[in-house]
Amino acid sequence: SLRRDGAVNCAFIERSSYLGSATLAAFDRRHRLASARKDFLENLFDCPYNICVRGKGNHSVRFYETLAAGRIPLFVNTGCVLPLASEIDWRQHALWIEECEIPRIGELARLQHGAIGPERFAAMQRANRELWERYLRPLPFFRHVLSVAANEGRAP
Repeated sequence: SLRRDGAVNCAFIERSSYLGSATLAAFDRRHRLASARKDFLENLFDCPYNICVRGKGNHSVRFYETLAAGRIPLFVNTGCVLPLASEIDWRQHALWIEECEIPRIGELARLQHGAIGPERFAAMQRANRELWERYLRPLPFFRHVLSVAANEGRAP
């Protein structure tokens, strides 16, 4: 749908198979998937938006990688349960598309992007990186979850 929409510039990297294990290549240049991981990271940083759809499970690791990179997820909601939903308004950190809206994803992305404006766009990118730093990096995330569970007797 995005590619068919002529007004959206897509920089997709297409592969014949899933390269989830390529994350290992980030730490070892000799890894057989190192070039695939390098391509992925260059693409991630070159694109202000990154499409984030579910993988084998009902989650998207790319969603968190996009936030960590200070980019904006083009998030396709497939009924995902995002962490800390009672504390984080996830729609403020992504262009949010419902699964049933996929046929109109290009139009909706253009409309949402147009409504943001350049200053808010830059602020949104900074806020996404800060969100990842404060809440989603492993150590802060687990400290926060354990703190809430210990103090309130519930998982956030």
